[in-house]
Parts: sequence; structure tokens; C-alpha cells
Amino acid sequence: MRLLLQLLSVSAGVKGVLAECDSVTDRIRNLSTYPHYDKRSRPGLGQGQPVNVTMQMYIAAISSVDQKGQQIALEGYFRWEWVDPRLAHNDDCGQITMQLPVDDVWQPDIYIDNTLSEWYGAGSLIVYPDGRVWRSARFNHNLRCPMEFHALPFDKQTCFVQMSSYSFDIENINAGPFSNGAVVMPQGYTGTTEWKLSEVRSEATVEWFGVGDNLQGYKYVWIYLELDRRPNAFMIFVFFTSVTFGIVSWVGLFINPSAAPARVAIAVIPVLIMLNLENSVTSQLPPLNYMTWLTSFLFTIKLFTMSVVFEYGLVSWLMMVEHHRVRKFEAMKQMAASLQKDKEFLDAVQKQSDIGLQVDGENTASELLKKGPEQVQEVYKMFDSDQSGCMSKKEIQVGFRKLGQYLSMDQVNRMFFRLGVQEGTLQAHDFTRLLLNLAEYMPGTPFTISYWERPPSLQADLAFRYVYIVCL
Repeated sequence: MRLLLQLLSVSAGVKGVLAECDSVTDRIRNLSTYPHYDKRSRPGLGQGQPVNVTMQMYIAAISSVDQKGQQIALEGYFRWEWVDPRLAHNDDCGQITMQLPVDDVWQPDIYIDNTLSEWYGAGSLIVYPDGRVWRSARFNHNLRCPMEFHALPFDKQTCFVQMSSYSFDIENINAGPFSNGAVVMPQGYTGTTEWKLSEVRSEATVEWFGVGDNLQGYKYVWIYLELDRRPNAFMIFVFFTSVTFGIVSWVGLFINPSAAPARVAIAVIPVLIMLNLENSVTSQLPPLNYMTWLTSFLFTIKLFTMSVVFEYGLVSWLMMVEHHRVRKFEAMKQMAASLQKDKEFLDAVQKQSDIGLQVDGENTASELLKKGPEQVQEVYKMFDSDQSGCMSKKEIQVGFRKLGQYLSMDQVNRMFFRLGVQEGTLQAHDFTRLLLNLAEYMPGTPFTISYWERPPSLQADLAFRYVYIVCL
């Protein structure tokens, strides 16, 4: 019975206390009534001590990283804390919690210096009995974040949040971080799908503005977010793709140059792919006056693929030259056939003449060639480069190259053997026999032929294949 009476007494006392507590609005109005309280004046004004304002950001997430605009978007909760002795109370009603905005009490004008756009949502302001004031508001900020892309896609970026009081210098507000730091992140948070949050740190500095007597210092709290790019997407879809099409260009060098449509297509398509990849990367970046690692690599591969186009242009020109030389060879064969008929006609005439003198057939042919058209003399000069009257094996080989016939030295030796020439040179009458009977003395297809004995177009193609793949 005694216990029941005690409980009833305590209950009545509590009800009495609760009944004595005014509403939050009345309580804060009682504390902030002028002249006891002036919301336009900071706490401790005139006492020579600044107000200690601590701040902290709870960054819930990195919403986005805009590397083209060099911005970072953060969302979370912005918290400030300071002590205003004028708001201390001891009415046994506990803390005073109000929804923002609150216009009845003084608040530091904390701002973020590098913000581009900002939004504040729901928030609250709590006044504790000892005069401590705690303010928290949900925020979403787009912040300026200068970036360097030299190492793209292995670049690291440092974004920052720069917080301070806009109006009060260090003589009035001493800004600083919370005791547990200026920034808090959710446990296990690692960043976005493109950027890895590798480190978060903070510091407090004093920045000075003005000159002379107008020099004023302001206390800043900095939050640094170290971001490491996740390079997998760039490596798979850009780097390896560019390498693959660089190799495709090299494979195209093995297509027969005479198949122009296929050769041109396989040469031009990789160039277009490189341009597309280059544009896809640069479109994600701001205008830069320097090359990044990735754009330098793409530019290099683009030069490689473009060189294949230029190489085929050179090969096509050499093939035209070779075709022109073959036409000269065909003209020479026709000329030799015509001269052979003339020789046979002269021999027949001489046999039927009444003179009865023996005429050497070889001398007749030689005289005929000497008196022949200018083309015959041009052929002689083509083979007898030193005009010595004797033609070495090398001169014969080079002469036939000028006519689009690419003979190996073994073929030249067989030609000399068929002519019955034991020495290493051809005399004029031996060359005459060769010229008048090309079909008889020309060798067949060689079994092997060295690089330097191949057509110039094929030499260029083979050399470029090797140089391209080695440099790539």
C-alpha cells in the first residue's frame, strides 16, 4: 500500500513538471527575447574571443563525377556545432529541437566556397541546456573539382570541399572540424562504378585576403576526396579494341595487292575505327591543350593504321610502274619478232641473189639491229649500262628488271647456259641471239628468289609488314 502511494506521488510530480514545460516556440522565444538576446550579434561579442564553430559532412554518396565539366556531386548531411551561452537554460525540460529554418537565433553563415549549385532539404536545430547548438541539414552539392588527365585511364583525381564563414574572419569565428573529423562516410563505401574512393582526409587552414590594413584571415576547413579511376572499361572497350584493329591492319598487308577493293577496305576500316574511338574518349573530356596517355596511344595506333593506307598507295604506284615496264617488255618481244622476220627475209634474198657471196647470219642480224629503230638502241643501253659492249650477268638481271622481268641469279645463269656462253659476260652477237629468240632462251619460273630480286611493289609490301608489326 505504501509502494502504491509512492508511485502515485511520483506520477503526480512528473505530470506537474510536464505541465510546467512550455511549447518549443515559447521556450525559444523566451530565450531569444531582446534585449537579453540579439540574433544579429554573435555569441561573446566584445569579449575578445572568437566563436568556435565545428563542422562535419556526412557524405552519404558520390552522386556523380562529371569529368567533362570537372564537377563532383555529393549528397549527405551537413552538420555545424557551436556554443551560444545566451541560449543556456535550466528549466528541466531538456533540449529544444526545431525544424529548419529557424530565424530566432544567431547562426554562423557557413558556406562552401567551391560549390556550383546547392540544395538543402530537411534539417533541424537543437539547443542543449548548456547553450550548445547543433544544426544538421540534408544537402546535395555540385562542386568544382579541377582535374588532370595526363595518366588517363590510370589517373587519380583529388576533389575537395572548402568550408568557411562568409562574413566573419578569424577574430570572430574559429572554424574547425568535429572531434571525430570533418567528414564521415558510410562504412564500406568505395565510390562509384567509374571511380574508387581511395582516401578521405581533412585539414584546417587560414586563408588571407586583402592587403595592408585590410588584410583579413578566414579559417577554412578542407575535405579531400582521393578518387582513383577504375580503368577496366577503357582498357577493354578502347585499348584492346584499338590494338585489335591495329593488328587487323597488319593482317590486311597479306592480301594480294591486286585485289584492290579488299585491300582498300581492310586498310580504311581500321582508320575509321580509330577515329571513332578517339572521338568517344575526347567527347568525355573537357577541351585539353595536352595529350593524355590514352589519347596519345590512340593517336599512335591511328598513325599506324593510316600508314597502311599510304603504304598501299605506294604499292599501287609501284605496280603501275611495273605494269608499264611489262608493256615495254611486250613491245620489245614484238619488235624482236619483227626483226627476226626481217632477218629471215634478208637471208632468203641473199640466197637467191646472183652475187653468190657467203654472208654470216649473225653479222646480218647484228647489222640489222644496228640499223634498226631507236627502240633497239634503247634496249642496248638498258642492258649495257656502261656502254662497254659486254654485258655482265648483273647487267642482264638489272636490264630485265627494267622491263618488268624479275629474274633470280640462278635464272640468269641458266640463260647463259642455253646461249652457250661460258664466260661471265655476253658479247653483242650473243645478246642479239637472245633478243631475237626470247621465247627460246628465257628461263621458267624460279624455285626460289631472294628479297632483292623480287618486284619493287612486293619488296615494299614485305618490308612494311615486318616494320609495322615490330613497331606496333
